[in-house]
Amino acid sequence: MKRVFCTGLLVVSLSVGAAGNAAAGFINGSFETGDLTGWTSTLSGYNPFFTFYGAGMDGTYWHWLAGYEALDTATYQTLTGLTAGVTYAVDFIMASEGGNSDSLRVSVDGQAGTVFTAPPILGNGTGNGLWDNWVGQKYLFTATGTTAKVQFDTIGLNRLCCDVGLDNVRLSVTDSPEPGTLVLVALGISGLSLLRPGRAVRN
Repeated sequence: MKRVFCTGLLVVSLSVGAAGNAAAGFINGSFETGDLTGWTSTLSGYNPFFTFYGAGMDGTYWHWLAGYEALDTATYQTLTGLTAGVTYAVDFIMASEGGNSDSLRVSVDGQAGTVFTAPPILGNGTGNGLWDNWVGQKYLFTATGTTAKVQFDTIGLNRLCCDVGLDNVRLSVTDSPEPGTLVLVALGISGLSLLRPGRAVRN
């Protein structure tokens, strides 16, 4: 009976452990390499990184995603190690340049996606150096396989003025164990239930 008990606990612990394992996540999600390592971008001819913009960004560098000089651009990365059926969260921070509320879109594998908007700057005036109102955003998606292409873009969005800043992109698991894991847990619990009949027979 002790062996059955231990086996049941092992199945449960392995199942819960499998559910808690997250994917590898984004490479260079905070752009601290000072370039687009890990990412692919259609942005060409413009430097997307600065070191002197306002407080609230993560680290030293951030990504300048399109804007006044380069409309309709996209930056994306393909995540690996995902589990089909599991819901993941893509958290990031964004900011507008100048006194406008600028937007970007997040999508997965070419789906419609969701548009997020950052509020205007807090400081007075417009122009460089006034990215002082970074806000956190969250995009949820359910994996359909082991990989997913996550894209940030401004394609077709209304550009009120200037640029959109992107930084601190990260991935996390948000939901309970997937159905397959729950089946394993149920099997483990079923194994534990065998203890009671066994004890009754022995007595």
